[in-house]
Amino acid sequence: MNLTKNIQNKSEKLRSSIVSYLGIALGSVMMAFSIILFIKANNIVPGGIMGIANIINYITGFPIGLTTLCFSVPIFFIGMFSLGKEVGVKTIYCNVVYAVVVDFLDRNMTALTGDLFLATIFGGVLMGTGVAFILGFGATFGGTDLIGRIIHKYVPAIPTQWIMFGFDFMVILVGAIIFGPELALFSIVTIFVSTKMIDVIQEGVNYGKTFFIISEKSEEIATAILNDVNRGVTSLYGKGMYTKQDKDVLYCTVARRQVVYVKNKILAIDPKAFITIGDVREVVGKGFGDSLFMK
Repeated sequence: MNLTKNIQNKSEKLRSSIVSYLGIALGSVMMAFSIILFIKANNIVPGGIMGIANIINYITGFPIGLTTLCFSVPIFFIGMFSLGKEVGVKTIYCNVVYAVVVDFLDRNMTALTGDLFLATIFGGVLMGTGVAFILGFGATFGGTDLIGRIIHKYVPAIPTQWIMFGFDFMVILVGAIIFGPELALFSIVTIFVSTKMIDVIQEGVNYGKTFFIISEKSEEIATAILNDVNRGVTSLYGKGMYTKQDKDVLYCTVARRQVVYVKNKILAIDPKAFITIGDVREVVGKGFGDSLFMK
């Protein structure tokens, strides 16, 4: 029995590891495409090590991927020391995949558009999505995102994304000197779009609404939500501080499309019910699906 369980555990770990490395590779490829299809040809500086690599490539012609890898190696060792061996291994894996793919694409593909606005938006979206995949599957690109994670580890009050933005901004200043202030402004927009995409993907797009309901007919309301809406309901103990009476407080999370229906259902049962409705950034669990990334 124990042998079977051990085999199952090892199999699950192997599957999880394979999924993680595939997710990291996908994120790295997305970043490579964002550089070649939108960013490099339009002289947009995406900040961080990629921005530095783009500037060096513009001045010297040295390959972007190889430059990125050279800068990432020292940060890779810092990551292994600060965040653990697994993060360090995934970081170097991520950088190697990116370096190989971006240099291959640079030799064989051209930009999709020369329109700065389109390149700024789509380059930022694709890059942010790639970074979100890399971070979500337990790795880091080894540039400003790794520096951001290290600083965030010791100063949790500062979000990783905004630490990255600070470092990226400094690289953009250098880009402004070389490419001009207008391109620097477009670069800032690219980084902003990328940062927001990281937020959206990491925090989730499976939004919901949470109901808190206080009513004298809590049993009827709970039954209606359970049977008619097919959503779970939790009863919490409450006490009215004015009346000093014990009350049931119903807690329920529903999909956005169900909000009006649930509210009308509650008020039909008890027009005097006290209802508060709040936003939920991401809902994971029965009826809402699983998280995008592996834990």
